[in-house]
Amino acid sequence: MSDRAIPLQQVLAWSNGLMAARSLDQLAARLAQPPAADGESLTGVLLLLDPRHELRRLAAGGGKPPDPWPGLRFVDSLAGVAPEYGTLHAPWSGPYHAADHGLLIAAAAGCSHLALLPLPRSGGLTGVYNVGSHDGPAALTALEPAWLDHIGAQALASAERQLQRARLLRAGVVDPVTGWNSRHYCLARLREQVAASVRDSKPASCVLIDVDGLGGLNDKHGVAAGDAVLFEVGSIIEAQVRASDSFAHTGDDEFAALLPATPPQFATRLAERILAAVRAAPIVLASGRLEAVRVSIGIAGLDPATLVAGMDRKAIADEWLSRAQAALYQAKRSGGDRCVAS
Repeated sequence: MSDRAIPLQQVLAWSNGLMAARSLDQLAARLAQPPAADGESLTGVLLLLDPRHELRRLAAGGGKPPDPWPGLRFVDSLAGVAPEYGTLHAPWSGPYHAADHGLLIAAAAGCSHLALLPLPRSGGLTGVYNVGSHDGPAALTALEPAWLDHIGAQALASAERQLQRARLLRAGVVDPVTGWNSRHYCLARLREQVAASVRDSKPASCVLIDVDGLGGLNDKHGVAAGDAVLFEVGSIIEAQVRASDSFAHTGDDEFAALLPATPPQFATRLAERILAAVRAAPIVLASGRLEAVRVSIGIAGLDPATLVAGMDRKAIADEWLSRAQAALYQAKRSGGDRCVAS
């Protein structure tokens, strides 16, 4: 061990601090300060591959996460993030160049040298822990090779632990694949809205959106292509609804939007915007092929004049949803790519 080597106790204390983090905020702050030799300063950023934005949605926890996190970031693809990532199979270190490494660690951090610690999972690269030195290359060489692996593994394990905790907290109300609210969440919100409409004497609308021909697309291009289409269509729909609306992924190819204080005629305007937005945005498949996608939409309104206190909220919510489903089926039977109001 060289005179500059980082004491084992300091590396272990840092590792224990990561595992003891009680939130992603705490974890990100500790990832930003990797162990360093006395009198030296290092900056750390963990980049995790997140092409479906599942991790970002978990990190947000229903809100918007800090952008960027101090020591934790998510990327759609590792290709192109830094030149070294293309062939990164073992730890790499070298001079920091803002043009090449600015997406890893901001130039404002004042780094002069950089170490990249690859984090493989299931044969592929899941992420990279990037460590920047403010004191030249010697500060990085103080991290002995065995410790580099340990530090990278601990960074990844700690992030996975926090994200798994987020999954468990949101289980039952969040679809684990897409990160959107689930059918269970939608049914609960429908019952809550029945009570709100009785209390406030205001209408509401339920909008069901189904992706036309998704099964045939799966058969033709594979399930991965169908998943990509589903995710992109869901993102388009989500961008159209208001912050006060509830949005959920309720089935294999079905989404639902619950619009409080909205009569069916106004819900129809939203449906028409969704139809137009989907038509205008063909999906790019992994093969590079552009796939035109269409949706069918069913709408059902809830009229507060028909509701009285003490009614069975579950029964009313079920009947409300059934009317929206009937309207959706009518739209699909009529050829799809249209909306029908019950």
